[in-house]
Amino acid sequence: FLASYGQQFVMLAAPPGTGKGVGAVIPNLLSYPDSMVVNDPKFENWEITSGFRAAAGHKVYRFSPERLETHRWNPLSAINRDPLYRLGEIRTIARVLFVSDNPKNQEWYNKAGNVFTAMLLYLMETPSMPFTLPQAYEIGSLGTGIGIWAQQIIELRSGGPNALSVETLRELNGVFEASKNKSSGWSTTVDIVRDVLSVYAEKTVAWAVSGDDIDLSKAREEKMTAYFSVTEGSLKKYGPLMNLFFTQAIRLNSKVIPEQGGHCADGTLRYKYQLALLMDELAIMGRIESMETAPALTRGAGLRFFLIFQGKDQIRDIYGEEAANAIMKAIHNEIVFAPGDIKLAEEYSRRLGNTTVRVHNQSLNRQKHEVGARGQTDSYSEQPRPLMLPQE
Repeated sequence: FLASYGQQFVMLAAPPGTGKGVGAVIPNLLSYPDSMVVNDPKFENWEITSGFRAAAGHKVYRFSPERLETHRWNPLSAINRDPLYRLGEIRTIARVLFVSDNPKNQEWYNKAGNVFTAMLLYLMETPSMPFTLPQAYEIGSLGTGIGIWAQQIIELRSGGPNALSVETLRELNGVFEASKNKSSGWSTTVDIVRDVLSVYAEKTVAWAVSGDDIDLSKAREEKMTAYFSVTEGSLKKYGPLMNLFFTQAIRLNSKVIPEQGGHCADGTLRYKYQLALLMDELAIMGRIESMETAPALTRGAGLRFFLIFQGKDQIRDIYGEEAANAIMKAIHNEIVFAPGDIKLAEEYSRRLGNTTVRVHNQSLNRQKHEVGARGQTDSYSEQPRPLMLPQE
């Protein structure tokens, strides 16, 4: 078999049922020695490879928000609580969760993201409440009453020993002011907040995102493999959470390059392992903002990408022509399965280029006035031919 080492990336575009799992995903999970974060639709990857990777010395985790039998991961635990950074990191999470399928409606989702940001700042400064997405839903479920809630919090905690920070009060005041302007689409904004966060009201999901068994920031410090495992019918439902899972894995492990991350007591680098992100069904996750630059800029941090999707048009539809092409150009190796449409077949044929073939030409001519007499001319020429024709 072929293997790619070093800092090269791989992508694979092929329709469902063509053997992507048995031909590419599982062999990598059984051979890649360093840490991996893998999307696992149908639990197949976990069931086939997790025992092997555990026996090879990996800490193995399965995040399964549909089940109570799951390792838990609280995405909010990774937020830096330093006032210098926390607002920016909360807004990063808001940009992942509050994305409209229709770009024309994104303005409403941005407003909903602002409400979400204020809610998280409040929870961060309220130790008596869990700092989790299910708790954020409890506030979001107030609907149009979120404005009244914000007003009450401002009145209660503008001073005294439990006073909120100026930053948090400012964001809450923005929520209150927006709620007073009925013509600003306040009801639409809070409906979006409630709809986006509603999945965290489900008991299995709430359990899964309210603990800290999985620490993605450790992926380059120790050998670990984290599977995001859901049933195939739930892929779309959990797409935004998958997006956040991989976004966090990328961001947490690309801030510092290994050479600048310090050393262990034995003198080895602290960040001694690479991290491979095996992103099956990439399109289900929607637009992953960090992916637009990550393949080109994170190579030095020790991240490797294996992107799997059903067709390149999927990626172009999500990211736009320019951004999609930039992502794909940063990928060094492409695994090609038999394409399902002629356009892709023609693209592969062009990319493979031409070979030179020797063509034998033969001509026959009958000489004038001589019955039955013929002359034969043979010639040879070299001509280009596609290495593989589209139909091949």
